[in-house]
Amino acid sequence: IIRQEKLERTPASDPELAAFTARQILETSHNPLERRKSVRSTPEYVNAFYRWAMDGLDGVTPEERSILGAGRAGLSPAEIRSIQGMLSPGQMRALGTVSLTAGGYLIPETLEGAIEQAMAWFGGMREAADVMTTEDGQDLSLPTSNDTANSGRRLAENTTLTQTDPTVGLRTWRAYMYTSDLVLVPYQLLQDSIVSVEAWLTSLLGERIGRAQNTDFTLGTGIDQPQGIALASVVGRTGAAGQTTTVSADDFLFLEHAVNKAYRSGPGTAWMMHDQTLRDVRRLKDGDGQYLFRPGMTEGAPGVINGYPYIVNNDIATMAASARSILFGKLSKYKIRQVRGITMVRLNERYADALQVGFFAFARADGGLLDAGGNPVQHYINAAT
Repeated sequence: IIRQEKLERTPASDPELAAFTARQILETSHNPLERRKSVRSTPEYVNAFYRWAMDGLDGVTPEERSILGAGRAGLSPAEIRSIQGMLSPGQMRALGTVSLTAGGYLIPETLEGAIEQAMAWFGGMREAADVMTTEDGQDLSLPTSNDTANSGRRLAENTTLTQTDPTVGLRTWRAYMYTSDLVLVPYQLLQDSIVSVEAWLTSLLGERIGRAQNTDFTLGTGIDQPQGIALASVVGRTGAAGQTTTVSADDFLFLEHAVNKAYRSGPGTAWMMHDQTLRDVRRLKDGDGQYLFRPGMTEGAPGVINGYPYIVNNDIATMAASARSILFGKLSKYKIRQVRGITMVRLNERYADALQVGFFAFARADGGLLDAGGNPVQHYINAAT
């Protein structure tokens, strides 16, 4: 509520400090904003002065009371009431319909101008996949061809040629709609917040869509929704009996070599797993008790598993009975189709009668594995029992 501009250090124990600052606020201007700008003190004084102005001397600690020196400041009762009236909860009464967790915490009670956002890792699919951006949402089709089972032949003299046609297919990507859901923001919050609510919501709503898409790109059924890479992959290695929640170093070798060498070379080939699975992989040791996992030795270089990079995707199942817990192969064969980008919408008029502004975001996208029949991505499945 009291805006701190350029701070000037003053002795915190000065008994005349509170009287000087309070009278400065009262005498500078009748405009509250100009009064706030006139405050010059240390951060400790600003916090103590705010508590005193809101709650009186009973609301401050002995340490704060010594900082303020309010008991010896000589302020008249009228001056104290004037200052408390300027900063009283009545000035925030318009926000009474907004709970603290729904936005009230954004009203400036301290001098911090940022929001501490809770974080949880999501993603992985856009890091691994090939992203195709289009200007419209018409179906996007890519042809496929599988001729791996065919080869040439020796031909005897005067022998008729054999006709062998390649297998041709077509893979189509659509444009499914994703939304962030609606957020209603009171006018009061937009006016009083010390942070940009619009910028905060833009980031927050974009992440909502990102989480929804990553889940579908990983686990989607492909029926009226994207095809998830985990369901599109085929079995490359099954854990031995008893390996319901474990994986061995040999399993990694078997899974790696289950993928055709043509898909194991070049960029885009990588492992993908949940962060908890990666934790268990890093705990694997050889017979001498040495860890098998070798992070990058060069500063800034990523860790690798058997020479291939790994991608953390927490939508992949953790290791459990019959879980598809580790993927490997040419992950860039997974194609994400998006229509333009994420669109942020602000509704100024629809909720105006409630003195609110609506915000939501939407995006159109689809995803699927471009597989002509070579099984470019395969998975490790834990044992059933």
